[in-house]
Amino acid sequence: MDTLSKFLNDHLPLLLLWLLVGLFAGLVYAVELLGVDGSMTLLSPERARSLHLSLMLYGFVPLVLSLLPFALFDQEGVLTPKALRHLNRYMVVWNTFLLFMTLSLVFGNLRGLPFYDFPYQLNGILALSGVFYALALVESLKQYHQRPLWVTVSLWVVVIAPIALMVLMNPHYGQVEQTLYGPHGDNTLGMSFALIPLYYLLLKLSRTQTFIPRYPLLWMIPLGGYGVSLIIRNFVHPLSYNEEWFFQYLTFFYLPLLWVWVKDAGVSIKTNPYLILSIGAFMLVDIEGNILFIPTLRAMMHRNDLVVGHAHIAMGIAVAFMALSIAHHLLPKLFRRGYALIWSGLLMAIALVLSGAGVIESGIMEGSIEPLFIARIVFGLGVVALSTKLLWDRVFPHPTTPLEWYHVIGFLGDFGGGMLLILVGKGLFGYLGFAFSGTYEYLVFTFVMGTGIIHWFGWQESSDRLAHITAIIRIMVSGMFSALYMAGILDTLAWVIAVYDGVYAMIYFLGLRK
Repeated sequence: MDTLSKFLNDHLPLLLLWLLVGLFAGLVYAVELLGVDGSMTLLSPERARSLHLSLMLYGFVPLVLSLLPFALFDQEGVLTPKALRHLNRYMVVWNTFLLFMTLSLVFGNLRGLPFYDFPYQLNGILALSGVFYALALVESLKQYHQRPLWVTVSLWVVVIAPIALMVLMNPHYGQVEQTLYGPHGDNTLGMSFALIPLYYLLLKLSRTQTFIPRYPLLWMIPLGGYGVSLIIRNFVHPLSYNEEWFFQYLTFFYLPLLWVWVKDAGVSIKTNPYLILSIGAFMLVDIEGNILFIPTLRAMMHRNDLVVGHAHIAMGIAVAFMALSIAHHLLPKLFRRGYALIWSGLLMAIALVLSGAGVIESGIMEGSIEPLFIARIVFGLGVVALSTKLLWDRVFPHPTTPLEWYHVIGFLGDFGGGMLLILVGKGLFGYLGFAFSGTYEYLVFTFVMGTGIIHWFGWQESSDRLAHITAIIRIMVSGMFSALYMAGILDTLAWVIAVYDGVYAMIYFLGLRK
């Protein structure tokens, strides 16, 4: 296995977990839109939606996509162990941010923003991760006698990005909150342009023949238009609708550009299906977005479910498949072509039913949107199932010994059970008649998940030592809970925990211990 392939393979379990949690939150939100009451869980509709969007924007997709320059370094033989150590630190810090962000959103610390809902203070963790990312880039740059232009540009972007992030997302003077409901047209032009250099690098990575990008005017004209729009909006006057419309239409220049680049790079659905599907989705949303900007259509459709469907194609296929194309390049046996076709088909189906709901909501067509929302849930279950299959293929070796089964059951019971209790513990405890204060219980659930993680590592290594550690923890926990129960400090639940942990520990000590 190549250097970066092994690096991604080692980090993949946690990355896929973030992906699965984000998709699950989206599924919960879709179910709650049908009227299912989630008030007795931590995932209310607002929290579920925020967690879904945030993990899609900051989880699996950007982390895998950030490996793009290092995949090119690896391809050119200049990726060093020292660069990988910095890159590993970057991953650790970013994953720490994702943990803090997830818990903050689950416990209701929302800012009311559609794409940047987590607490502003957490941007400091993101900025720190950018430092290690820049160090990894610099270490790789040292291997070049003459730096390629794309490498130098990437380095400057990484240096500037953390500073820009802190400024743009500041709650008092940041542009993100000031432009919550606009502008639209020129903003789309800028966001679309940000993907063009990424597509160039992805085509460079996946090329099957010499690739020299042609027709630079096709990206220079939109870039110049975006610069003009910023000058007008910030120093002359607010953009009128027709001005935004004009700048929106400049995105059409990207279509022939990408078509030519794909042909010149020799990339096809056989060589990298994820990349081809990503570019196809980008072209589709470009055309659809410009159609939706027609004033009469925008007045009817803007901010209804048709736009949500449009966003699912843009993020769920165009952007997400950019990251998956890198994963396919590095781990082709895991990220197979069939998965690309199934995943894109499911997401297109979600987009179609949401578009149908949007047409009904706009009044163009009469009907009930409830069947369409149910179909959305069914297709969403398919996406979650596919993501679970990916996670299972990578993470879970088939247990073959009693000790491995001990770790499997311990992991599923502790980690899975702890996560479930964090989400629905309030309602479950009330249903069973147990007291629930909503404070220390969450600390206990987190500790339980930690024991489950030890079991996971034990499962991977068939480790007797890690099983021994978990058994000792369980005996200590069992003794403490039984003492608190018999002293009348805690209720019957403490006795249940004491019995469960005590019995599970004895299974190891009396039967499995070597």
